Amino acid sequence: MLKDYLDYSAPRYVTANNSSSGDVRFALYEAGPEDGPPLMLCHGWPELAYSWKHIVPPLARAGYRVIAPDMKGFGRTSAPSDDAAFGMDVLTADFAALLEALDLSSAIFIGHDWGGAFVWPMAYRYPDLVRGVASICTPHVRRAPAPPLSIFEKRAGPKHYIIEFQDATKPDNAFGGREEAFCQYIFRDSPPRAAWDKLMPQALYMIENFTTFEQADPTRLVMPLEDLAVFAEMYRKTGFRSCTGYYRNIDHNWQITEGVDITVRQPSLMIGADRDMMLTPEQMDGMEDLCTDLEKHVLPSCGHWAMWEKPEEVHTLLLNWLQKRFPV
Repeated sequence: MLKDYLDYSAPRYVTANNSSSGDVRFALYEAGPEDGPPLMLCHGWPELAYSWKHIVPPLARAGYRVIAPDMKGFGRTSAPSDDAAFGMDVLTADFAALLEALDLSSAIFIGHDWGGAFVWPMAYRYPDLVRGVASICTPHVRRAPAPPLSIFEKRAGPKHYIIEFQDATKPDNAFGGREEAFCQYIFRDSPPRAAWDKLMPQALYMIENFTTFEQADPTRLVMPLEDLAVFAEMYRKTGFRSCTGYYRNIDHNWQITEGVDITVRQPSLMIGADRDMMLTPEQMDGMEDLCTDLEKHVLPSCGHWAMWEKPEEVHTLLLNWLQKRFPV
């Protein structure tokens, strides 16, 4: 029996040999019985495996083998300087190699934010390795009609944080040395929907907005200061260049889906949040056309950081789905 909690101080290091792009040394945080159905929990930006702190215990105690990696470029996992290491073709191959290194024939993949954007292509690129797929906040959507960066810039201009992140030096220049303030800036609750129209597109100008940010209203933080400190301390060590390499592959990821069937045929779960201003629940509309076996839910009064804002609701939905589709 493994631990029934996430111990972020004690990773297990496993090297995945991706023959096309080189080895990746993953830091894994594991819990639950070793013979339980394996769950691969994939976090987003600017997160860490620690983001699953409240989700891991109930899954582990229910009999699932939980594996929560620091994603490539984050935390204690390998952080290549080459942006090409963060394309979905490479990332999915990394995880195929990781399953092999763990002697697992398949796993159920669960993701949030960029982790959610990752688990959908993992499912359709490696269908034999993915038994099921669940995403929190990030829907599986149709291929954009044009390169996505051009769409983002047209909607919000050159100050859109995704456009600014295309310069690999900007994240460190903007956030480096102010990691505690950055974590307070990022990990806040979302404004009510009635305010969204007034806040856009200025809310997307992350780098510009952060220059005048000092400290968050404590009542708006989605986690206690001691949890924020875990993120701040790690980003002091790693910086922000590698982890933002995911953003610099957005158009590449679009290019490699040309002519590709992106249908996900495994059992799928989508959990949206009604106050997620960046990944709105409306973006879930039409997912049934891309996911042939889909269950959908929307969390009320919840913003983007669902695992911190509504942990009980998130793990309950996950467990209900897992126990129906992949019982222990």
